Amino acid sequence: EVHILHTFPRDFYGARMNLLICGFIRPEYDYVDKESLIEDIRTDIDVARTSLEREGYASLKDSRYLVTFEGEGHEAEVAT
Repeated sequence: EVHILHTFPRDFYGARMNLLICGFIRPEYDYVDKESLIEDIRTDIDVARTSLEREGYASLKDSRYLVTFEGEGHEAEVAT
């Protein structure tokens, strides 16, 4: 499951995305209520943000792979 942490200036529905899988946060669970799921997603986001600040991951933010798209469409405009 992918969490998009960046805030984009406009809707990018239908746009192509490149992503890098950098790690594993937790296994999938069956939740008994929506509040527990929301709490775990918030924790996942905190863990992801903290992990992405580490030296080994920080350099990936500037990867051309993540912001360069081939083909037609507005993807390149949305990525910036």
